[in-house]
Amino acid sequence: MTDPLGRHGESWRGWILENIDRGCAPRDMLLRMLSDGVWTESDAQAALNQGLEQKGRAAPPVQLLPALSPDRHISVDGHVVEVFGRSRTPCAAMLGQVLSADECDALLDYAFSRGLKQSGVVDQQSGDSVQHRERTSTGVFFTRAETPLIAAIEQRLSKLTNWPITHAEGLQVLHYQIGQEYKPHNDWFDTRHHGSALHLARGGQRVATTVMYLLAPEQGGATTFPQAGLEFSPPRGGAVFFRNLTVNGQPDPLTLHAGAPVERGRKVVMTYWQREQEFR
Repeated sequence: MTDPLGRHGESWRGWILENIDRGCAPRDMLLRMLSDGVWTESDAQAALNQGLEQKGRAAPPVQLLPALSPDRHISVDGHVVEVFGRSRTPCAAMLGQVLSADECDALLDYAFSRGLKQSGVVDQQSGDSVQHRERTSTGVFFTRAETPLIAAIEQRLSKLTNWPITHAEGLQVLHYQIGQEYKPHNDWFDTRHHGSALHLARGGQRVATTVMYLLAPEQGGATTFPQAGLEFSPPRGGAVFFRNLTVNGQPDPLTLHAGAPVERGRKVVMTYWQREQEFR
């Protein structure tokens, strides 16, 4: 549609332009539009950005959270990612060709050369990473832009999700062998627990997660969302993207997710966590 402002009639067009004239915060306007239930997120963003431009208040596009393009095929600097399927609630998608086979091979070689250690979970009281029976994988963390390849992939993921590259943690590689799993958990930090404060201070809440499959198991090992009844098994080089928060910025209970036990073969995934603010 060439006129996003007019998608839902002249009353909405007038409301948007009037509130821009009044100096209302674009973020607050976007939340109001979405709360009405008429607008989709992408349409509301397009209408608001068109209105800002018309009123001479052009600014970086208003966006509440990381978001994929609505297209079936998304080109990022010539690298085409295919969207196999989407869920609206929770906001999630299964993707293909996020990484090439050569990139998967190079990342696997580099991760294993670094050495893998027993994975941990965040302790609710101390905020430290501790070993727990719910998570039986081994893994390694990379620093941001640790190698040229890692830097290039971080740039691709930033552009794919339309979120600043500075607002992300370093990548983490996890290795699951037969029987190993990660039981249901949330990636967002629970503010009721004392240990979360340490993590929130470094960049705010985790707003989105991308889980890339460097090596897909022959059987089992799906990324599941038990509260939502969803299950994703991307091919090698594919990924699962999901938001951890709702559009109003609240932790989404439907993003409770798990790494199902590997039944045959091995699974190696690489996780990319994005934050509300610049990650320090």
